[in-house]
Amino acid sequence: MRDETGSPGDESAAFDRKVAKVLDTEADMIREKSEHLMAAGTVTIERPGGMLNAELRLPRWWRPGVFRDQATHCDGRTSSGVIPLDRTMDAATVLSEITLQLAVSVAWLDE
Repeated sequence: MRDETGSPGDESAAFDRKVAKVLDTEADMIREKSEHLMAAGTVTIERPGGMLNAELRLPRWWRPGVFRDQATHCDGRTSSGVIPLDRTMDAATVLSEITLQLAVSVAWLDE
């Protein structure tokens, strides 16, 4: 049963559903952009709701990697983040992580 109080948990669950929908409906685009990000180090995703720019420095055995993103919603709101990537992460794990992060940002733009 849904709580009608509008608690933060409700908002979190609703956003999780939006991310899951993006991963379902936009899987090919998100995967393509993730692979491009791994190859080129930068990617831009334009949506009707705004634009996302992401940068990636792949982890190496001698240093950790980092994923950075900056999203600008068409109404002027912005969102940004920096996620460290452990130097022991393999390519498949990095790809999974950045795919999820891109999906989260796309879901935010689509709100």
